[in-house]
Amino acid sequence: MASSKSSFLQASILLVVVLPFLLIVPSFARLNVKVNFDEINILCSKIKNPPFCEAVLKSTPGVDTADFPGLIKITIDLARSNATNTQNLIKSLVPKATEPRLKASYTSCSDHYDRALGDFGDGEQALNANDPNRLSSYTSAAWNETIYCENELQGLAPDPSLPKGCQDLQSFCAIILVVANLLPR
Repeated sequence: MASSKSSFLQASILLVVVLPFLLIVPSFARLNVKVNFDEINILCSKIKNPPFCEAVLKSTPGVDTADFPGLIKITIDLARSNATNTQNLIKSLVPKATEPRLKASYTSCSDHYDRALGDFGDGEQALNANDPNRLSSYTSAAWNETIYCENELQGLAPDPSLPKGCQDLQSFCAIILVVANLLPR
């Protein structure tokens, strides 16, 4: 249970740190205007890993013709793909783990990623229903699942691809949260 309290505390601190970055220039409130690379640079500057954000968004087909809801949809798809790939990695690692605690942590991480994938599905439904508050809530929940997975792995020597997958998914969640904050409430 101490791990759950620690995870909750970390998630709470994370939201307190991220929330100020969600307050972006009001000129972004133009929902039907296509996103340009200058706006992508500004959006990406609001997250923890701007180079990741810029590289992904500038190289993803459709971003250059998307409006803000479209950019969120594209990013949800990218996040879902990342989560699926990471979960497949985790599932492949479970039978290879010889240390019982690592095997249990991988199994737990797989469960966390199941929930994150469900959160992205629910978030997409909220986006389609023009409900940015629910979208943000589901995206935050998905983000928290990656933190819980990271906490499961503390003190262990997991496959190095797994922490990277968690960090990348957190970056996708940050992008979604920043853009969702621009949608009318």
